[in-house]
Amino acid sequence: MINKNAVTKKISQARLKLLFSQPSFGTLTIKLPLVDATDAGWCKTAAVDGRNIYYNRDFFADLDVEEIVFVLCHEVLHVALDHFGRRTHRDPEWWNMANDYVINGMLTTDKIGKMPTKKVPDIDNDGKANQRVGLYDERYLKWTSEAVYDDLEKRKVTKQLTLDFHMEMGKDGAGKGGGNGNQPVDGDSNPIKISEEDLKKIRDEFKNKVLQAAQASAGKMPASLQRLVDDLVEPKISWRDLLQQNIQSCITDDFTFMRPNRKHMYSGIFLPVLDKDETIDVAISIDMSGSISDSMAKDFLSEVYGMMSCYNDFTISIICFDTQVYNYQVFTKETAEDLLDYQCKGGGGTDFSAFWNFWIENEIEPKKAVVFTDGYPYGSWGPEHYCDTLWVITEGHKTRVKPPFGEYAYYDHDNGVAEMGAVA
Repeated sequence: MINKNAVTKKISQARLKLLFSQPSFGTLTIKLPLVDATDAGWCKTAAVDGRNIYYNRDFFADLDVEEIVFVLCHEVLHVALDHFGRRTHRDPEWWNMANDYVINGMLTTDKIGKMPTKKVPDIDNDGKANQRVGLYDERYLKWTSEAVYDDLEKRKVTKQLTLDFHMEMGKDGAGKGGGNGNQPVDGDSNPIKISEEDLKKIRDEFKNKVLQAAQASAGKMPASLQRLVDDLVEPKISWRDLLQQNIQSCITDDFTFMRPNRKHMYSGIFLPVLDKDETIDVAISIDMSGSISDSMAKDFLSEVYGMMSCYNDFTISIICFDTQVYNYQVFTKETAEDLLDYQCKGGGGTDFSAFWNFWIENEIEPKKAVVFTDGYPYGSWGPEHYCDTLWVITEGHKTRVKPPFGEYAYYDHDNGVAEMGAVA
């Protein structure tokens, strides 16, 4: 029989230890009330929804104070790193694994608590016994979740249960567990429901909590949290997020006569109404000069494909270039799967006029142009006012190359997050 009071005492000791040794983490754990979810059935270890930390007392009973410290900070970092909102189209099981590799690496590096290593038996959807244990690999230290995910997917790593239970919230699952469709990874039923609107509130609330914790810690803050505070004070954005924002911004709001405006229909005046069909119109140009590998280009296209699957309709043209253009193709919702088989061609120098001239000569004037490039053209960057342009720059991030116009972000596959900006 598990002694509830003994478990509660160990949790209190862990939180008190954090307040003295890691006041920033200690403050954040205090701001996330602990809820005993043992009897609910869905929480076999621990979980977090941004407002509460849930735990299973049977699991905590087998942990010592240092291990509970680790688990509490692990849950805090899931919220601080916005793992709920960053998954997008990615496979949930590999995504959950990637998140745990990143968090466990951060806490181990900062020497905060002790990662639990005792295996916790669990059952998956097929009725097979699995093991929950902390995931850790030195190769992933200082990587982002996105970069770890790409590596796991590329190597087709065997999917494992993570140490804690990962919830899906907002658009990803409206509160269901971390699995495909309506089924959590481990077959549990998760009763916590968080809407997309609530998820946005949680993000904003927690940002303020992190900043308050930084002030309360009086300068004594581990590197894992200090980086978060730096990003909040001086925001940075991943090239993936900026790409998604730019694609979202070019949703076409067309006017149509198909549905008459009711305000005027009885007067005999038929005015067009706004037809929001979420039609995306983007032209993509990929610099295939020697400094950009096929794998980098495929990584970029994979991200585009994942985003496109979220929209009702889209038109995307893709072209490769070096000093001339190659393989111009147009993709729509009906031919979306073919995008994954697109062949990137090129390998010479970098002449931006090649794709600009092709677009101009063929009267291709998209709502948004996205150029994936090393950032080192031989000559001009192109016509400034032709269309809205986003530059995703690879090699140029090392010397902070900035284009003369448009928005830009630096592609950093390993670190994921880098400086971004816009040029008037």
